[in-house]
Amino acid sequence: MAKVFYKSVIPNDKPLWLLNVQLAVSQALEFTELKGDERDFHNLKSFIDAEIRAQRSRGHLIRSDVTTDLLTDSDRTVIRIFRNRDLVQTYFIE
Repeated sequence: MAKVFYKSVIPNDKPLWLLNVQLAVSQALEFTELKGDERDFHNLKSFIDAEIRAQRSRGHLIRSDVTTDLLTDSDRTVIRIFRNRDLVQTYFIE
């Protein structure tokens, strides 16, 4: 069984919206079994995107442009979160 991990570029003093995304991901996947395959990554990216939209609708992302992408490089797939084109966090499944 694989688990979701993240690496943050800003380990301290994270913005509220990012903390909320992290919490939502950890709660949603608490009892979920993952294989770490392409489907898991696409589902996780969709969930993160939806949570970012929810944070925007709650007013936590007023001036920031937050985007995500799915990148496979050197046999490793990651989901990257960018704020104003700067990388802030990376999710991976191991």
